[in-house]
Amino acid sequence: MFGSSFHYTTVHRRSYATISLIILNVVVYAVTSYKNMFIQISQDWVEVLGLVPVLLQYPEQWYRFITSMFTHADIFHIFFNMYFLYFFGKEVENRIGSGRFLVLYLVSGFLAAVFHVALTPIGGALGLIIPSIGASGAISGVLGAYLLSFPRKRLGLCIFIPLPLCFTTTASYFLVFWFATQVIYGYARFASSIAYFAHAGGFVAGIIMLYLLFKPEKIEKMMPYTYSWFYQAFSIFSTKHLKEGLGRFTKIIVAILIFSLVIGSAISAINARNVRGVYVYSITVTNRYGDTSYDQAVYTLSGEYIPPIKSDPRIVFNRIMWSGIIVGEPGYVSSAYVHDEDVYVQEFDVYIHVYIDGSVEYDNYGVLTKLKGTMITDVLYLSTSPYFGIARLTKIIKNVKYQVDINGEEVAGKTGTLIIQPFALISVIVAAAAFIIVLTKDKELTATELEQIWPGPLVPL
Repeated sequence: MFGSSFHYTTVHRRSYATISLIILNVVVYAVTSYKNMFIQISQDWVEVLGLVPVLLQYPEQWYRFITSMFTHADIFHIFFNMYFLYFFGKEVENRIGSGRFLVLYLVSGFLAAVFHVALTPIGGALGLIIPSIGASGAISGVLGAYLLSFPRKRLGLCIFIPLPLCFTTTASYFLVFWFATQVIYGYARFASSIAYFAHAGGFVAGIIMLYLLFKPEKIEKMMPYTYSWFYQAFSIFSTKHLKEGLGRFTKIIVAILIFSLVIGSAISAINARNVRGVYVYSITVTNRYGDTSYDQAVYTLSGEYIPPIKSDPRIVFNRIMWSGIIVGEPGYVSSAYVHDEDVYVQEFDVYIHVYIDGSVEYDNYGVLTKLKGTMITDVLYLSTSPYFGIARLTKIIKNVKYQVDINGEEVAGKTGTLIIQPFALISVIVAAAAFIIVLTKDKELTATELEQIWPGPLVPL
């Protein structure tokens, strides 16, 4: 079956692109996390390198498409991303070549960002201003290419919680299950910092890029010389070296999931013009001891919000939310505004007093944009269980006085029409193309049965 001119050195392509990408990601992580002892990235780097959809209105911010995919949040984030990149990436790279693999990786990362932004109207308006970072979208493209290339390859899976448990399954079962969770979690709008639609979009992009980049090669160039004797014996007794594609059930499930992205992207394109009402608040607070602190908060017209991190600004902003004065009469302006009430905090089953005396302004949507003056309120002190993370009310200090200066700005602007709508249309086209490829071209892209009998990576869950 193999000619005498075949040599082992022509078989194992070095995974130059995979290794280079890992090195680059690790170097970037080291530079951006050294201030935090390499445990997690510094927040200032997140703000500079992360992908923030509202900033894409400005062309000078487009560099974030690249920088965000080489930036990671913490040591676990980069470890697991690089683990998956190494074990899945090197096999895809060995099949299509280093240059094509690099193109697949970068384009998948870019299109992952496109899907993330495009489906923001479904995922929630907060996604417009939350920075997204990580190589997960690009690596998802590698996983999509891996599914079509090696659907029947055996993978070892290990679950370590609550007890270590290892077992084997096929790549198709694992990757289809993973892809399904990304799509379902994205539509379910799980409260999470994970960009599920970016993962789903990257996966779809990997399928398309494999189809565009893959060049069939002779099977002997894919097999180690040391196994050539086995291949000859295998081919005599079996016809399974012929390509069989994804399999009917796998193909149907993947096609349904991809088609749901077509529908979701189309809905986003239709609703993109209505994307608005994302407010970023600058909050300056001086407490009773004369200490001044500054922080930011976010509020959307749908009622979602992100409170400040610092203590005094968080106390003030929470009172504004709990008392309901974040929303008022559209266009209302007053320089002698007084608010005095007892507010019920359902989370802790307690009433607190909130008194405000100052000036306020509301915009045409009835959202608070300015508040300056005095706030007197009760402060809740909480303790958190070290084992379960449950906050418990321990004491209340009555009538604590603050001087507050709050300014809010609607930042969504024209993101809907300038960014989300065209990105959603691109997502429709990409997902539709992947849908067709999965249904009609899977056998052309799937490796032979013989190429899939060698064990795949061990996957920690």
